[in-house]
This record gives sequence, C-alpha cells and structure tokens, in this order.
Amino acid sequence: MLLHKSVQFDSRVRREASSLAAAGHHVFVLELAEVSEPVLEGFARRSCLPPARLKRWLPFHLYRIAFLLYFVRGLARVRPDVVHAHDAAMLAPGLFGSWLTGARLIYDSHELATGVPYRERGWGWFVAMLEWIIVPRCDAVITVSDGIAQRLAQRYRLRHAPIVVRNVSALAPQGTDGLRRRLGITEEEPLVLHQGAPAPARGCDVLVDAVALLDGVRLVFLGDPEPGYGAELAAKVRERGIVDRVSILPSVPLDQLLACTAEADVGVTLLQDNCENHRLALPNKLFEYIAAGVPVVASALPETSRLIGDYGIGWVARPDDPAAVAQALTVALAHRDDPELGRRIARAAYELRWPREQQRLLDLYAALVPPRRAPRHARMPR
Repeated sequence: MLLHKSVQFDSRVRREASSLAAAGHHVFVLELAEVSEPVLEGFARRSCLPPARLKRWLPFHLYRIAFLLYFVRGLARVRPDVVHAHDAAMLAPGLFGSWLTGARLIYDSHELATGVPYRERGWGWFVAMLEWIIVPRCDAVITVSDGIAQRLAQRYRLRHAPIVVRNVSALAPQGTDGLRRRLGITEEEPLVLHQGAPAPARGCDVLVDAVALLDGVRLVFLGDPEPGYGAELAAKVRERGIVDRVSILPSVPLDQLLACTAEADVGVTLLQDNCENHRLALPNKLFEYIAAGVPVVASALPETSRLIGDYGIGWVARPDDPAAVAQALTVALAHRDDPELGRRIARAAYELRWPREQQRLLDLYAALVPPRRAPRHARMPR
C-alpha cells in the first residue's frame, strides 16, 4: 500500500491493511513519513521519505519527483503482487511500481479528487490528467460511496464498476470516557457533538450560529482544528455570546473516541455544498456516530440524505442555513429518548460495521491474488 502521509493517522488505511493482514496477506504500507513502529496491527511499515536535505534544496515540483522515485524504489525492494495506491497522489508511483514489479494495481479513491476545490488550479488540472491516464489502466478501483463510484465509472469508462468500501467504523464503545464530566455538565443537559477537526467548509460556523438560537444546548467540537481555523472559530463563538456553552477540545486516542461520542445526544456533520466531492461524500464521522448509538443531524446532500433516510437514524438540513440546522437539532433532541429511534440506530450499527464491510475488500483481493505464506522477495521486519 502506498500512502502520501503517515498511516498512524489514517483510519481507513489502517482498517484495510490490518484486515488484509488478518486474512493471510503480507501487507507493507510504504509511507511518505518517518516510521517509528515497523509493525502496526499486523502489517509492516516502511518510510519512503526522501532525505530532508532534498526538501531543502529542491523546488517543490522537483521534490515530488524525488518522492515518486523513493516510492518506486521501495516497491522494487518489496516486489509485491498488488500495489494499492491510496488517493490520487499515489497514482504515478503506483503505476511505475506496478510496471517495474509486474504487480496488479488498485486505486483507492478516498474522495472524488476532481471534485475538490483545490487551492491551486494547477494541482487540480494535474490530478485530473493523472486519473484520466492511469485509472482506466488499474486492475481495480475502490472508493467510499456509490455516488463517487458512479462518477468514476462514467468519467473513465471503466469496464468494471468500482468497489465501494465505505468508511464504516471498526471501533466499539468501551467504558465511559467522562466527556460530560470534563465539560462539567449533567446527563440531563442536551449535548451536541461535532466530531473531527474543525475546518472551513465543514459547517462549524453555521453550527455555532444554530446553537446560539437554542436555549440551554451545549456544543462540543472534538478534534484539533485545522491550523489557523481554531482562532477563527473561537472568535465566532465569542461574537455569538455563547462562550459558556461551546467547548473546543483536542483529539482523543482512537480507543477512547466512541466512548466520548456515545455521551452526546446528537452528532453533527455539516459539509457545505460547495463542491461535487462534498455532495457525494459519506463522512467518517457519520459512521462513528452510528457505531456509538447517537442520532445524526447532517447536510441535506445526496449520499448523506440517502443513508440517513434508508435507516431512519436522524435528520437533514440545508448546511448553510443556521435556522434550518437549529430546527433539525430541536427535533433530534426531542427524540433523544425515543426507543424506536434507538432500535433503528442499533440496526444501522449492526449492518454498517467493519467486519461486514471489509468482505468487499477481501473478496477483491481473493480474486486478484490468493493469500500466501510469504511474499516473493521480501520478509516481514522483526
């Protein structure tokens, strides 16, 4: 597997790698990061980070060529049966590495890359070109939602439909995190949770405006804000005069996350309708709310609305309308003790869990290459 960052903080890649390892495949994750733990959850890790001096000496675009070469070198050493490229940034090293080693090539598209409003138009054009050249040449394509799968199949005229492996949670609530105790609130006080890093275009400012319209409702953002955005969000809270009702807490370890989430009355995901990728997304936090047994208020976008409607687990609202979000939160909080709603969420949690979802990934690999006792020319690190 090829990854343009550390696997330590990518729950999707960790789930996939550990599931394949448990199924009998020897999995190596090659990362554009330093590696302190050579083995994690049953899979091996290797750094493909070029020396720091190259980053200092080379212009950014030449540095990209350097990391491409380091990934290809890493693949040549491992000589895999399958190269699994995570996201568009790994398509080029994946293609060259598969040519060099004769391996099958899988593209795992974590988002609709051509539907993201990139900061640099040149990078958006480059991604579109990469996908147009490489995606039709892949042996298989994986993605995160039916909507993105349909777009990829149409755009690149794929012979086989992409396999949808959703970002359902592999976690389970364990113990009591004490979130309410940390906030100093009782079990009776209504608590609204936004899980994950606060960032622009995720509706955090809209959510603050919505909570300002509701009496006595507490709001917590659980996750380290995107650099520069935390101060902006805190200023918004002060402007609305609800500092005593809004908390911004740092990220918690994965093994504590669902215990934290389960103490909320409503979980919120408010991706803004500002790009095609958001319209077709199924956010990670949506599945983590479900796994924790928490009803959802979400953006009225196609994929999210369909899942929430199919399972009856929450309410949707226009993500740019604070009054609409406030109304959805009011309804959700009024139903927080509804046993029928609880049963629907429990059913969704049973069906949308990783032990079931992973089977699509395992079936794909079984079709491409059967598990073996050892890779051809590589050994797992001790």
